[in-house]
Amino acid sequence: MSPASLRLVYALCAIAFVVIVARAFLNVKGTDGLVPVAPQERVQEFAKQELDKLQQRSFSDDIELCGIIFETRDAELGVSRPRGGGEASCDIAFFDEPGMVPVASFHTHGKHSERYDGEVPSLVDIRSDIQTGMDGYIATPGGRLWHVDHRAAAARLVCGPGCLTQDPGYRECRGDVIAKSYTLAELSRRFSQGQAAC
Repeated sequence: MSPASLRLVYALCAIAFVVIVARAFLNVKGTDGLVPVAPQERVQEFAKQELDKLQQRSFSDDIELCGIIFETRDAELGVSRPRGGGEASCDIAFFDEPGMVPVASFHTHGKHSERYDGEVPSLVDIRSDIQTGMDGYIATPGGRLWHVDHRAAAARLVCGPGCLTQDPGYRECRGDVIAKSYTLAELSRRFSQGQAAC
């Protein structure tokens, strides 16, 4: 390679490096130091609306759908594109967008199944929200809405059966007493005792 060609290659590499650094600087990922200001009640109502929209697809595809609720620098709420998971799991993608701060996770529990205690949050649901440092919202096949408080490490029933779109195949189990709230220890006891006979 001639010295002139070599200089040209070095110059192109230098320009590419400058462009990469400039783009990284101008498109800084993360929350940009944003602090969420939306009250929990507003986030909860938004989560309820968004989860209700996902229920039919969750039932028909028999999958969990999950995502992140975020707040923009203009204090508007939005959602990441919902991701499909499995029958009883969903991995929420890492949220890293400029000008937006994550405020809560959300996911559905798929369609009704006798094999899965889907009317309450799972231990994984609560532990995941604790780990990410965000509250969470969960929709069940019976149309219940749960709020996971990551600081309290507990889940609270926001509204009961039918407050969200309900799976047509859902059947209320009269022998199953669902509490209004659960700590991790209480959920662990519920799961270790097995489901009630319906």
